Amino acid sequence: MADGARFVNILGISLYAYGLMVMLGCVLAVALGIRLTRARDQERFAAALTAVIGIPLGFITARLMYALLDPNFQPLITLRNVLDISSGGFSMFGALIGAVLSTLIAAKFAGVPRARMLDLLSPALLLFLVPARLGEGYTALGISRPLTTEWIANSFLARQDEFDAYLRTYLLEAVIAAALLIIILRYLHQHPRDGKPFKLFCLLYGISQTLMESLRYDGHMRYSFIGVQQVLAVTLFGVTLIALAVPLLRQSRKKLLPILGLLAIPFSVLAGVGVEFLIDRSEMGKLLSYSLFLLVLAVPTVLGILMLKQEEAHG
Repeated sequence: MADGARFVNILGISLYAYGLMVMLGCVLAVALGIRLTRARDQERFAAALTAVIGIPLGFITARLMYALLDPNFQPLITLRNVLDISSGGFSMFGALIGAVLSTLIAAKFAGVPRARMLDLLSPALLLFLVPARLGEGYTALGISRPLTTEWIANSFLARQDEFDAYLRTYLLEAVIAAALLIIILRYLHQHPRDGKPFKLFCLLYGISQTLMESLRYDGHMRYSFIGVQQVLAVTLFGVTLIALAVPLLRQSRKKLLPILGLLAIPFSVLAGVGVEFLIDRSEMGKLLSYSLFLLVLAVPTVLGILMLKQEEAHG
């Protein structure tokens, strides 16, 4: 377990506090997923089957992704160490990928459209993320570089130790997940069966997590100033932009928007790497650097939403 990780005592049993928060997230996600089926038997069966498959599969993929991609674990990688889960080490993206795979398996087995089940999965994953991210407050994960801005360092957003103050990035991630949950639930109510809510989830989560992974500086799955999960976040919104742009190029006479959407991918990557370099290696203030990062990420966000609206117009 990570140094400084906290435990709680329940009925004489010492339990890992972060694990309890993850368990709470799983319970809430399953409950919401089943609730959103609105008592449709096939969908409810698919949602329940997703939970049965997804919790163990998500656990496995989270552990494997960490073991294979974390630079600190790689010198120690043996089958025994991979199976020694008490040492800690999991990937949040691995858990989410496991949930998506389980949904696709369950939808096929239950005879329910995959797009519909992925739409229902989207708010469930966001609800899972709220307590799971808050649970990182009981660990050494989810904190930033030492803060240099005094008013932030002295606010509730900061965690203090004997040396410095650090941004509680995990708290921002929980708030963002809650905000995205509200957005996706409203959008799901408007587009209940066509896969668009899942696309919106992938776009917004990928872009927001790109920024959050930049703020994180806890050494988790990180090579120099680039984190593996940040690369996965960029990949997520990049693939989503491609999935939105390609059909529009084939079906619509208005080609400019999807072309700009595709161009936003290399722009975001190159500009993002440049900003990351400024954050890590330059003397530029962090507030200014991250303001620039927000402007860079605003480009794919706006273009992605506009392409989604154009897709809606074409039915």
